[in-house]
Amino acid sequence: MRIKAAFWLLFALPAWAQPAADWVVYQDGGQMQLAIDGNSLWLGKDGLVHFINQERFAKPRYEKSYRLSFHIRRTTGYADCKQYQYVFVGSEYFDKNNKHLFSTMFPVPRYAWKWQPVSEDSVAHAMMKVICEAAGAASR
Repeated sequence: MRIKAAFWLLFALPAWAQPAADWVVYQDGGQMQLAIDGNSLWLGKDGLVHFINQERFAKPRYEKSYRLSFHIRRTTGYADCKQYQYVFVGSEYFDKNNKHLFSTMFPVPRYAWKWQPVSEDSVAHAMMKVICEAAGAASR
């Protein structure tokens, strides 16, 4: 019995080591909430800012390509604050209770990134504002 307890404790250690997410909400509506994990932000040597974006839906959504119903989608991405553009490179899906359902296996390789320009009247502008302001404060 002690061996089993030690075994499960060993597997639980990595979960304890990860910092809790610090969701900064940048848009909150009746059907969807958008947020950035403040603990996921870091500025790379190349000047790109790593981030995790969360979309939380009131009703289940369906991702046709994965045949998956979900309530929360978290997308890992990079922001280029100088060019004011971003790219998403991987996704994770969760149910309404934050139970993990599916993750893309590998991030999109850098040579295949498709940068998305951001206009000032878009939802992406609110996301980029949070990311770039945090990155600017961190680089000082």
